[in-house]
Amino acid sequence: MSQELKQEERELIKLVGFFKKKAEQWSAETEMPEEFKQLVETCDKLVVQINIHAESREIILSEREMLKKLVKDNAQCPRCNKNENLKLIGTEKNEKGWQSNKYKCRKCNITFVWNAPNNPWDMIPYVESVVAEIEKKAEAENLDEASKQHYMDSIAQMKGNLEKLKPVVENSAIDLANLELRDKEMADMVHKFKKHLMIEKIKLED
Repeated sequence: MSQELKQEERELIKLVGFFKKKAEQWSAETEMPEEFKQLVETCDKLVVQINIHAESREIILSEREMLKKLVKDNAQCPRCNKNENLKLIGTEKNEKGWQSNKYKCRKCNITFVWNAPNNPWDMIPYVESVVAEIEKKAEAENLDEASKQHYMDSIAQMKGNLEKLKPVVENSAIDLANLELRDKEMADMVHKFKKHLMIEKIKLED
């Protein structure tokens, strides 16, 4: 049985197993009633649907987990400016709701929250805000050409990274929304059909 299945999906598939065994017994002993044959066929089709959906759910959620790990911190202790002795101890959100990693420097014995988000969803607005700040600096009248060019190069690089990241994050959000909708539909169908099978099982056992 697939590891990606939810509890009620597992319970339904076990119930289907009971009916399939009953069908095998009937086939060996006598002719199977047409109504029961149709029930078993419906069960088979539903199990296929459940397994396909479970695999799809696992793929989408795995991709989300991979996406979470896309952002890598280059955190350094603000006191010793090194990262060798850092230990990740948690996360914290700032006033904008952006989540960042919280570290402890074992050398300096201090804790601090890194100044950048730890996930792509918060990284997009963060980088956009950084780009806006750099653009303001680049427009300063007293800026020499070399510094201005440096700012413009940084802006171009960050905008290029955003153009690559945004579609990935947007597609992931669409996939997740579709999955949640399909999950609800599947959960309702599984619940109703499981109830129906339990009633049929009681009838057979009486």
